[in-house]
Formats: sequence, structure tokens, C-alpha cells
Amino acid sequence: MHRALLLVVLVLLGNTAIAQRWYKVEVLVFAQNNASSEEIWAAGLQPHYASQAVPIGQPETSEVADPDAVARGAWQPLSQDDEVLRYMLERMEGTGDYRELYHAAWEQPIGSKAETLPVYVRGGQTLPTEDGEIPELEGTLQFSKSRYLHVTPQIWFNTESNGERLYVDIDEKRRLAGHQVYYFDHALFGMLVRVTRA
Repeated sequence: MHRALLLVVLVLLGNTAIAQRWYKVEVLVFAQNNASSEEIWAAGLQPHYASQAVPIGQPETSEVADPDAVARGAWQPLSQDDEVLRYMLERMEGTGDYRELYHAAWEQPIGSKAETLPVYVRGGQTLPTEDGEIPELEGTLQFSKSRYLHVTPQIWFNTESNGERLYVDIDEKRRLAGHQVYYFDHALFGMLVRVTRA
């Protein structure tokens, strides 16, 4: 009886440890300067993403962020010394073909999809509209871990085509492994993601 109870406790503790593993995340989103915005994109698309997300750099404003994780520094931008993609960004911008929209690195706990909150990002220029101002880029990234790490982005880029304001998005789920850099592609913008154990 005691052995069975001990085994159950060890399994539960093991699952908790897995659910609370911390990772370092780095995300770089960029516009492709020479891409044609005259192509025909689906009209009428509007940004939609998870409403309960933790804003990078302001986790204390989130009503759903774990206070213990916030106290440990989760979702706070790391210094540039911790940004592996910084060198890649500098080389890309040096070609004149790319423009940074968003770049940050942070640490956060990642568990199952049900246990891990998406993060909210916004960047690029602030654009005027009839209803006020909107960010050039905004959206969420949902990280999760089962057997493998996964990321599900819902990232929206605000652009113009033939004088009409349009949104285009990256929403491709991807499995992540190791220390690799993963590239998400769109004709108008792209995203690099790197996730490693903290």
C-alpha cells in the first residue's frame, strides 16, 4: 500500500516538474522591404488571437499570469547579451531587404497547452486609422510541451495594397527541437523563433 502511494506521489511530482520547466524564448519578426504589396490578399481579414495573453515586458498587468512566475522574472525582456538572433538581425538589416518589427528574448515556464498562457507581442510602426492608431504588428504566440515543444503563432501584419489597408498573418503551428532557429515565412514578413532550456 505504502509503495503504491509513494509511486503515485513520485509520478505526480514528476509531472509537476515537467509542467513547470523554464525555457528561454527569442522571437524576431521582420518585414521584407522589397516584397510586393500589390499582390491580391484576402480582404476583410481582421486580427484575432487569444484574449487572455501575457504581454512581454508587462506581465504584472495580466490578470491571468502566475504571480510566482512573474516574481521569478518570467516574460520580462532579457538583455541584448542574451539575444542570440541579434547578430542575424544586424546582418539582415545590413542588406536593406529587411526591417525589424519585433525582437525580444525572455524566459517563461512552458507546460501543456492548457497550462501555458500565450504571450502577446506588438511592434513595428504605429499607424493612423479613422478609428485611432494601431500597431503595424501584433498577435500572440502559444508555446506548449507534450512530448515535444510546440509553438502556435497568431501574428498579424498590417499592410496596404492598392490603397486599401489589409492584414496578413502567420498562423502555422510548428514542432520545436533542440537549439535550432525556426523560420516562419510569408511573402510580406517573416519570423524567427528559438527556444532553449533556461
